[in-house]
Amino acid sequence: MPSDYVTIKALTLELASILTSGKIDKIYMPEKDEISLSIRAKGNNNLLAISCNPSNPRIHLTSAKKDNPMVAPSFCMHLRKHLTGGIIRSISNLGEDRIIAISVCGHNEMRDETIFTLIAEMMGRYSNILLVNEKGTITDTLKQVPYDAVTKRCLLPGAKYSLPPQSKILPSDVEAITQALQKFQGGSVASYMCAQIAGLSRLSAQKILDMAHVDDADALDDKQISALTEALYRLLNVYGTSDYCPCVRGAVDDATDFFVTPYSIDDVPVESLNRAIELTEGRKDQVDRHADKIKFLLKAYSAFINKNQKKMSVCASRLRECDNMERYKKMGELITCNIYNINKGDESAVVPDYYEPDCPLLTIPLDSRLSPQANAQAYYKKYAKLKRTQEIVSKQIAELQDLLQYADTIAPSILLARSDDEIAEVAKELQELGALKQTNGKKVKEKPSSPLAFEVNDFVILVGKNNLQNDKLTFKVASGNDTWVHTKNVHGSHTIIFAEGRSIPNEVITIACEIAAYYSQATQSPSVECDYTLRKNVKRHPCGKPAMVVYTDFSSALVTPNAHTEYQIKK
Repeated sequence: MPSDYVTIKALTLELASILTSGKIDKIYMPEKDEISLSIRAKGNNNLLAISCNPSNPRIHLTSAKKDNPMVAPSFCMHLRKHLTGGIIRSISNLGEDRIIAISVCGHNEMRDETIFTLIAEMMGRYSNILLVNEKGTITDTLKQVPYDAVTKRCLLPGAKYSLPPQSKILPSDVEAITQALQKFQGGSVASYMCAQIAGLSRLSAQKILDMAHVDDADALDDKQISALTEALYRLLNVYGTSDYCPCVRGAVDDATDFFVTPYSIDDVPVESLNRAIELTEGRKDQVDRHADKIKFLLKAYSAFINKNQKKMSVCASRLRECDNMERYKKMGELITCNIYNINKGDESAVVPDYYEPDCPLLTIPLDSRLSPQANAQAYYKKYAKLKRTQEIVSKQIAELQDLLQYADTIAPSILLARSDDEIAEVAKELQELGALKQTNGKKVKEKPSSPLAFEVNDFVILVGKNNLQNDKLTFKVASGNDTWVHTKNVHGSHTIIFAEGRSIPNEVITIACEIAAYYSQATQSPSVECDYTLRKNVKRHPCGKPAMVVYTDFSSALVTPNAHTEYQIKK
């Protein structure tokens, strides 16, 4: 998708036509690298999203409202202090690059009106959001950069704002572009133009070639060069012309690219460039951020498992050391029994081993500095120490086994999490487990997520997607005569068939077992054994962990995992 100067320039003009003279009512920071401005302009409420995410930097109007943190980050508070209630004077490009500047009449520390410029730099991993005062000094920046050897800039509060250095030809420098094209010596013209002209993507360069009716050649004549520079000028100034037709590639509800004008016959026109970007980048942002959150949870979960497995290994090693404790006790007793034959200064003692049937001779190492009684006591102390170690380490191993067993139940929950509420529930469980650090600040009243719902032959089936859902579903939602389904000896979702006083057919039970098998750790297995019983036969596990249960009077069925999406109730 061409998020290049061609697109950014058209987007800037479109935003300016909509938001100029608008009032900034509210400022939010829903993500660590994204801000949202609520702007009242020309009788309409607009929500402007600005993101400096390295993989998906963007700025556009959006209709999607994200949840905001209870405690606003410091950068958000800084923007609120100076820009809330401010009037947008202009929106423009800076340096013929992928930089948009929003000039706002805001307030300084003394609440006097002054001009601030909110700058959005959308340049991949160098993307950033900055606030600059009327003197050109940075008051704050989302990403603080002391000094970067590549950009040759310092982005810190108090530093002078400067544009990133540009090594390529500016798109407006027609003379320099003409001279560069005259030096073309064959190959791909589009690639050559991208390498020479700043802010030009490969797709936009190819569009310019199509507009100029120029193909790849060994060299370009004056007519072709003139056609290319004219096409470049037309594309750079497409906004407001008959050629301006924002569009997306692919179906509108599954767009993959966006353009300021059709780049191919498959592109579908939409009402505005902002809408095209939202359809493409907004959806990509949701997918990417969800994937990042899941990846973060999986990383924390894996680190927790590895940490406790190492602890288990250390405990097992210490427990093996205790295998010799009875031998130490025996040697202490043998020294005591033969103390009259042992002298201080002996380095060993050869005594009959009364614990063996034939009483063979046993050589016991001694500390020559100690008396026979002290040597016996030393062996008794080793025995006592190892005995205490065995008791403590055995208890630790049992606790670690219970902890890891419970942690295993969380793994499917991470992969099943789809909404932010479900991710928050899994994160909360990981925090309680100790796999994630507890967050500071005010406690947020969380909205509980909903389990998966199915309807099979007029019977409602609910499937929990995490331990909190499973626990609530089994012990608070289901009644005693409902049927509880779970995979046998495999961690997975609790599944409830709501009987409502009716007898549940075997077909419904089989389908519920197949669904339960699909939403378990055995989802890839060709056949899975599932247990089912009345809910009243299910009790909480003595460990007290959420969703850990014991059950009796159950039947079993061997099924093949199946999601049965045809029965799922869509929300």
